[in-house]
Amino acid sequence: MSISELTLNSKEDEPVRRFEVFTGSGRRREWSDEQKAQIVAESYEPGVTVSAVARLHGLTS
Repeated sequence: MSISELTLNSKEDEPVRRFEVFTGSGRRREWSDEQKAQIVAESYEPGVTVSAVARLHGLTS
């Protein structure tokens, strides 16, 4: 399917006014086991959310 064949509608059946296309290969990180363990440990700290730790380290889901 090409972009020209794709029709997007909002909830009110109005055309979508903004459409973003992300291209590129993205990034794959090489984390050491120690780095991964530290990031996971940070998420277990009281009052900390997993999302906040992920943002701190530039991670997205």
